[in-house]
Amino acid sequence: MRPLILAAIISAIGLIGYGSQQAAGDSSNSNDSIFQSYEFPSYPKLTHLCQQRVYGSGHEITWDAFASSAKPSQLVAYYRRKLGDAGFTRDGKGGFWRRPANAPRPQGVLDIKAIGTDNPARDCEKKPPSNSRAIIIISRMY
Repeated sequence: MRPLILAAIISAIGLIGYGSQQAAGDSSNSNDSIFQSYEFPSYPKLTHLCQQRVYGSGHEITWDAFASSAKPSQLVAYYRRKLGDAGFTRDGKGGFWRRPANAPRPQGVLDIKAIGTDNPARDCEKKPPSNSRAIIIISRMY
């Protein structure tokens, strides 16, 4: 009997916690799963702006855009620790990683841009929060 009561209490606490995260707009789990689908590590506290697909030249490119309050240099440092320098190219205050590193046509790209620079996230309906300093765009080609 005690194990059933204990299980019921743990389940209730878990549901309450999950509900409060949803109410607060915490979508870190969904961001993690999006990053995992692209085979890149996630970064904490990102705002997902949109996902889009582009078709052309017999290929499909799917991309997701995220906003971050971190500086581009902080994001680059984080991803250099996670991904290393293979496939990395500095680009202004940010940079990008191509996967595989030396492939003529990458299967995946993680791109970090400063807020205000020209990037595909400008086409997203959802706009970055006012405290955003960087945009992360992850993409893959089929």
